[in-house]
Amino acid sequence: VKNWPWMKLYFKIKPLLKTAETEKEMANMKEEFTKLKEAYAKSEARKKELEEKMVSLLQEKNDLQLAVQSEQDNLVDAEERCEGLIKSKIQLEAKAKELTERLEDEEEMNAE
Repeated sequence: VKNWPWMKLYFKIKPLLKTAETEKEMANMKEEFTKLKEAYAKSEARKKELEEKMVSLLQEKNDLQLAVQSEQDNLVDAEERCEGLIKSKIQLEAKAKELTERLEDEEEMNAE
C-alpha cells in the first residue's frame, strides 16, 4: 500500500494539509486576539470613565455632606438663639407684669 503512487502523493500532501489547517487556526486565533484586544481596550476605557465618574460623585457627596453639616450647625445656632430669645421674653414679660403691678399699687396709693 505504501508503494502505491496515490499513497505517496497522500503522504506528501498530508503535512501540507496540516500546515494549511495550522495557518487557518492561526488566522482565527489572530482574529480572535484582535477582537479580544479591542474589547479589552473598550472595557479599560469604560473602567477609566467610571472611575472618573466615581471620583466626581465622591467629591460631590463630600461637598453635600459639608453643606449639610454647615446647615445643621446653623440650625443649632438658630435654635439656641431662639431659646435665648424665649427666655428673655419670659423674663421681660415677668418684669413688665411686676412693673405694671407696682404701677397699679402706686396709683392706688396715690389715689387714696
